[in-house]
Amino acid sequence: MRIHRSAAFASLVVTLGSIILSLVIGTATPAWLVTMWYPPGESIGRSPLVLGGLLLLGLVNSWMLWQVLRGPAPTAVPMGRAATWLRLLLYADVVWLLIPSFLPDLVETVIGLALWVPALVLFTVVLTGSGWPFRLALLLIGLVEPAISLANSLADDSELRFFVSSAYRATAMAAVVTTFVVMVLLLLAQRRDGRWSRVTLLIGAGTFASGFLVELVDTLTRGGPIESIAEAMDVLYIVWLARTAHELNREPRAKAPLRVPTAVAAAAAVLPLMVVGPEGRPHLTYTWQSDGLMGWQGDGLMGRQDDEFAECWAWSKPPRVADIPAHKRDWAYLCSVTKPGRHVSDQALLGRGRDACARFAAGEPVKARPALLALLCPEVVGRKYPDLLLSSAQIEQQRAEKENIVRERLAREAREEDARCRDPWPALRTRFQATASYYDWDAQPYGIYDAEADTEEDSTAIWSAERADTLATSGQLALIFTPSQDWATCVTAKALRSVPPPLRRKGWDAVVEADIVSESGRLVMETLSASKVRFPDLARSGPGLYRLRLYTRPGVDLILIYPARRAA
Repeated sequence: MRIHRSAAFASLVVTLGSIILSLVIGTATPAWLVTMWYPPGESIGRSPLVLGGLLLLGLVNSWMLWQVLRGPAPTAVPMGRAATWLRLLLYADVVWLLIPSFLPDLVETVIGLALWVPALVLFTVVLTGSGWPFRLALLLIGLVEPAISLANSLADDSELRFFVSSAYRATAMAAVVTTFVVMVLLLLAQRRDGRWSRVTLLIGAGTFASGFLVELVDTLTRGGPIESIAEAMDVLYIVWLARTAHELNREPRAKAPLRVPTAVAAAAAVLPLMVVGPEGRPHLTYTWQSDGLMGWQGDGLMGRQDDEFAECWAWSKPPRVADIPAHKRDWAYLCSVTKPGRHVSDQALLGRGRDACARFAAGEPVKARPALLALLCPEVVGRKYPDLLLSSAQIEQQRAEKENIVRERLAREAREEDARCRDPWPALRTRFQATASYYDWDAQPYGIYDAEADTEEDSTAIWSAERADTLATSGQLALIFTPSQDWATCVTAKALRSVPPPLRRKGWDAVVEADIVSESGRLVMETLSASKVRFPDLARSGPGLYRLRLYTRPGVDLILIYPARRAA
């Protein structure tokens, strides 16, 4: 019995023995060690599904050993030096792929490229039946794939990856596409060369299906032992390398016809349908799992971009239906109702929403908020809640109109209050005076200050005082504290060039005086009335020290301001 048959038979016997031992001791660890060639990362029981997968993997490993250990076939025709080196490199690559390695990923990538790149160059020399343009294209594209793979390995552990994630994903996608193209070109070149059998070509084509099946199992299982077993079954590439090296001794001949069996073609058509299910509406794909944001990226709505995800999860409440284009309203609804950790498909969520729309139209109670249902059935919700059909711009316009109405009403009422106010000292006339009404609803004072000064420190000094008088000043700020009341206070301020004559104190509750400074030469009264009455500049003599005299009684304040240097 030859070595490849003995090894395959021994592998099969050991696999069956490990399966039996796993059944006896109640854990799949022995079968895992024999078939996976490394210890399991966690304790696994004797699940029939896991043991069945390990048994299938053992059969695959036995078949692989049968193919690999056959070794090079006897030389039928003289082989050139390039073909001899190519066969040696292919077998070295097979051995490297079969030996378990615990080296860093970057080191493994470099060793793998050191074995594959020279083999690719020799392929372009050994292959016949293809013109030099085809072989040149194969060489150039084949050299691009190792460069991209090396760049990906360098970026895997780099913090820069998180800042250039779009470029990283584009590079990874380019590596996948390039690998696919190189494999297709190699199979075409092998077919045109004619020395490789139809089985070898079909095994090479099967590498695409094996990768697809691994992704399918990953999608179905979401990790775990079954995913690891499925990844270990991806050995067709190793078998293709071994058979390619084994059959290099043959003589090139006319290209052999490549007939794909009907079962293979049927499987290629059915397998994608297992992942992409029936469509409910345009641009939607149905899947059976949705695992938060990452699940959406894999099986949510088609065409979503990263900025859309960020916008989706940034919503604190459902968007208004008028703000969302009609073709994105289903997506907006899913964004609003999907929560992390909920394993509910997009199609199921949409079905529940449309069912709620039907019950809402029939007048039945529903738990969903009308603002959410408006994204799915605006014509139904709009009959009862027409405001939900307005856009944000229309809502903002309505709010602005209401504020304008309130503002105009307050201004009209203020003008009426201003008209009732009278100058309490009409005999003392000056062009620099004004009268306005002031409401003290919040017991807040009104102020006189230098228009160009920073009065923050002055304000702090006034408010930090132990007791606030009717008139309080500090530096370039004066605050007038009128009693809190439910009616307007008529405030009259007069700016004079000289000391005014004394006014009888009779009829006034208090008469107080204080100094205020104006470094810029402009003293202004803050706007008091909603009618926007403007007071004149109260510093008649430019920069300097001014005297402020306040006469006050309920409902009336009289303020006189004049230069302090002339007060003497």
